[in-house]
Amino acid sequence: MKRLALTMLTVILLLCMLTSCIVIPLRKRYSIPADTVSSVQIYDLRQDSDRYDVFWEKDVPMYEVAPEEKAAFLSDLSKIRFKDTIVITIAAVDPSFSYGEWVARINYTDGTYEFLSDAGYGAKFDQTGEMIDSHHYGADDEEWAALISKYVPAEVFQASPSDAA
Repeated sequence: MKRLALTMLTVILLLCMLTSCIVIPLRKRYSIPADTVSSVQIYDLRQDSDRYDVFWEKDVPMYEVAPEEKAAFLSDLSKIRFKDTIVITIAAVDPSFSYGEWVARINYTDGTYEFLSDAGYGAKFDQTGEMIDSHHYGADDEEWAALISKYVPAEVFQASPSDAA
């Protein structure tokens, strides 16, 4: 067993030295049961998509998905494949902290909530607002925009960011 572990470690180190990094692709789909969700809110960060601070404490959601459309939204969300990449390098790498232009806040019936976006950063919070998990799963920009535009009225979705503010 020690010999296998040592061999694997040697291979990883050699790959790092030869390529300077190892890339491990990850995939995820969010299959969230509708009965565990109380509401879905949409934030428009087109004007300031690099924000990763507490925008939800300062901004109000620009739209809330109608209760009768919540199950359909979650079903459509489950069809989007989110991706992440683990990069093992010799040098330090700073992960993405961008939420992207459109952010969905999934509010769960137990009081927790989660942010999902296409840009690769998301977080889950407990009932008190303390972060309990974060991730870097992002989605295809066009797929994400298609999902958001399907549930947000066209006049709101197509408005310029300054109009939405």
